Amino acid sequence: MKKILLILLIFSIILNTTACVKESTESIGIRGEIKEIYTDEDSLLVQSILVEGEVHDDTMYDSAHITITNDTEIFKGDEEVTIEDIEEGLTVEVIFDGAVAESYPVQGIAKKIIIIEE
Repeated sequence: MKKILLILLIFSIILNTTACVKESTESIGIRGEIKEIYTDEDSLLVQSILVEGEVHDDTMYDSAHITITNDTEIFKGDEEVTIEDIEEGLTVEVIFDGAVAESYPVQGIAKKIIIIEE
């Protein structure tokens, strides 16, 4: 009986330390103004944007060429919006999906774009 209780105790400790813990590892790659929008010539759909801003304590880059995919989430405040809401001159925060190419400007795929309302 003691062995079963010990096994259950160990199992519950392991579950408590590993389960349901999801830390937000999303860090803002860049915060800045959309300077250019690049579209597909055939479909006229937005494919990428150029964002320029200043590096702050919570950002990593001052200029980035950002590819937008079907998996990219776009928000304005708490509301999810569509790619049609992206325009030059908007201030955005971008969270990259994976690594970026360390060219200048950096190049990466957007996981999330947040339009900052001013």
